[in-house]
Amino acid sequence: MMDKQEDLDVVGFTLDEGKQILQRAGYSVRIKSSSNPTGNRARVLRQRVIGNGEIELTISYEYYKDPAME
Repeated sequence: MMDKQEDLDVVGFTLDEGKQILQRAGYSVRIKSSSNPTGNRARVLRQRVIGNGEIELTISYEYYKDPAME
């Protein structure tokens, strides 16, 4: 596990990408949603350390359908 959580900033990533990056680095990830799951894809809005080796990701769902992401 990395010593500094600040080295891993996944804000702006999709939920799946962000979780994968953090879990590969040895972190346990908790998810907190800021909206109802009605959009196309979940995106990380905020991250914070909540405990030793634990990171909370605040996510929101996008409504925009980016053709480059398909």
